[in-house]
Amino acid sequence: MKNINYALVGLGTIVKTHLTAIKSIPVICKDVDFDVNLKTLYTTHKDEKGSLGKLIGFENVVDDLEYVVSDPNIDAVDICTPNYLHFEEALASIKYMKNVYCEKPLTMSVVEAKELVDLAQKTSLKNQVALVLRLMPAVSEARAIIKSGIIGEPNSFHFEMLHSGYLNPLRPISWRLEKDKSSGGVIVDLGIHLIDLVRFIIGEIVRASALAGTTVKRRKLENSFELKEVDVDDWGYIMVETENDAKGVIEVSRVAVGNDKTDFVIYCSEGSIKVNLENPKKAEVFDNNGKRIYLDEKILKEDIFLNEVKKIYPDSKLSMGAMVDLHYTGLVWFFKSLVQGVAPIGTPTFEEAYKDQIVIEGIYKSIENNGEFVNI
Repeated sequence: MKNINYALVGLGTIVKTHLTAIKSIPVICKDVDFDVNLKTLYTTHKDEKGSLGKLIGFENVVDDLEYVVSDPNIDAVDICTPNYLHFEEALASIKYMKNVYCEKPLTMSVVEAKELVDLAQKTSLKNQVALVLRLMPAVSEARAIIKSGIIGEPNSFHFEMLHSGYLNPLRPISWRLEKDKSSGGVIVDLGIHLIDLVRFIIGEIVRASALAGTTVKRRKLENSFELKEVDVDDWGYIMVETENDAKGVIEVSRVAVGNDKTDFVIYCSEGSIKVNLENPKKAEVFDNNGKRIYLDEKILKEDIFLNEVKKIYPDSKLSMGAMVDLHYTGLVWFFKSLVQGVAPIGTPTFEEAYKDQIVIEGIYKSIENNGEFVNI
């Protein structure tokens, strides 16, 4: 069994999800051939969170990033900090020859993302970004069905990710609501997942038109009555066209009260396919008469990506909730690639995240030009 010495960079909210997933690996993972050793935690709040890090099980808690990435014993670095810190942390990790798992988005800009891609490609290091919806069984099944041509060619689609947590005007300002720290609002935070899925399932996005807005335009600072302007988007409505001439809508919101959901439908020439986060293990497929059909599992058995996802994704009886299950699958996928020395085609690598950011950059150009279509 391979021992993977793991370093965690950051100790914010998403870390709870990552660590819950990692701690559960010995219990849930079938035929596990690796052991994750919580070697080092890096946090800029060492004095406040040092004892918590030790309680979680980390051998070391430090506030010096170079100490972490230069340690020859570290095999993998997991970056869970705010967006504006990703580039420098990933860059340092790669320069010291560390395998990197990074939260999305990869960086603040296309230029930064391209630099990381180019640097990583000069090494044999494994890299992955937490674009975890790719690793939902229903999503990988939808992709396999589209690839098979069973329901014909995609012609239109509608992808939605709607949340409501930012509608509350009393919610204070945070880095996610500051463009210089996040690079954008809901289109960066949630939209990147759906952009990634369109590219992954249907094809590369070649044109886009978008509108976006900010519902709560001023928010109070933390522990203060002082107000600050919000300079990122709360909602976005995006029309896109893919390389294979399919056209559709990507809709994202953090202010859609009463309508929280993540789902999509793809309409094809001989049927349609629906996926909903509430049913993460199975896509719904319909024929051209609107009748639901149930595909023989043998039809999809040769899809390598789908089979790998099914091997890793937690059994329903062991589910920790959809989001933890997805991050669990992403992290196990990453650790397995370290052990096996290869990542399956379709892995959400730095390069895939870079391509997502190219689309996002085009979307923001469209928004700046009042929804004018732009070529990606």
